[in-house]
Amino acid sequence: MLELVGICSISIGYTWLCVVINVCLKFNIELYNYRLAGPARAHVTIEDVLSTSRAPTTVAKYKKAFENWKLWCQRNSVCDIPAQKADIGRYYICLFNSGAPFSRIEIAHCAIKWFHDCSPLIGQNPCDSKYLRLVIEGCKRILSRPKVKKEPITPEILSKLVFKYGNGNDLKDIRLCAMTLLSYAGFFRHSELVDLRVCDVQFCPSYLKCFVRQSKTDQYREGAWVLVAETGKPTCPVSMLKKYLSLANIVSGSSEEFLFRPLVFHKKYNMHTLRQGKLSYSTCRDLFKQALLSVGVDARHFGLHSLRAGGASAAAAVGIPDRILKKHGRWSSDSSKDGYVKESVENQLQLSLNIGI
Repeated sequence: MLELVGICSISIGYTWLCVVINVCLKFNIELYNYRLAGPARAHVTIEDVLSTSRAPTTVAKYKKAFENWKLWCQRNSVCDIPAQKADIGRYYICLFNSGAPFSRIEIAHCAIKWFHDCSPLIGQNPCDSKYLRLVIEGCKRILSRPKVKKEPITPEILSKLVFKYGNGNDLKDIRLCAMTLLSYAGFFRHSELVDLRVCDVQFCPSYLKCFVRQSKTDQYREGAWVLVAETGKPTCPVSMLKKYLSLANIVSGSSEEFLFRPLVFHKKYNMHTLRQGKLSYSTCRDLFKQALLSVGVDARHFGLHSLRAGGASAAAAVGIPDRILKKHGRWSSDSSKDGYVKESVENQLQLSLNIGI
């Protein structure tokens, strides 16, 4: 009798696993951005709704992690779903002993938990047990390593870059300056910057408006406007962006083309022009680091996130209210925002200088 129950559980678990995985594979990402308030509401199933409860990239990670868990279960003759907490704990230790980083163990835990949550036939999720939470916490404590954060970019470094690359008319150089200054002033993540379309940018009399359609913390894709002032300095991001648009022959309007795009070099005319496509993270990172090296800055201490951190640190240093900082940087919590701000030595010393000793 117990053997029959076990076989039924494995069969049910496997059926639901196949359903969810097939949905995650075949389900169009466009439905993830679909607004149910539309005039013609699409017909969806419960599996469709479940697959959109997480971002498409997250679902893809969960799927891969769960497939690894399923293979381990087959090799060890245990049930993958519904799973026993003892078997899940053994799997985590197996990952640990194989040299997996904690991030992989954590993804495995989240994936197994999510697939169990997606099954209406499972009452108590084994991943919610205190036993597994303690296993995860123990792995995290053992595998934790000090975080080495990149240094924030300073206005002095930006001035060096603009002095070297921003005074000519080479499209490649001006694109570099425009992206760098805009990232710094708008606290843009790389993904937010390269996702900007021409129609997302609006020039006002004394400032620039950029519409961020989606960001890491904007789970429901409501979007956010980012305002950047015109400063009148050589490092003004608004002026540099106007120069870039002029050299690239981009006309502000309703175009859905990406604002910053890859370049093609025409040897005959000794000039760059834009081509279709989207800039990759590695391309932007390499160009940025090469530019830093060319002005005498040790690029090992900086990354693309240094621009976002630099702008946030500079704003915090001059006393910009936290509420404005969080809104401008699209941060959902104070802890996330504080992780980007590097306090100056002077500010840190103010505490011990003002406690009456």
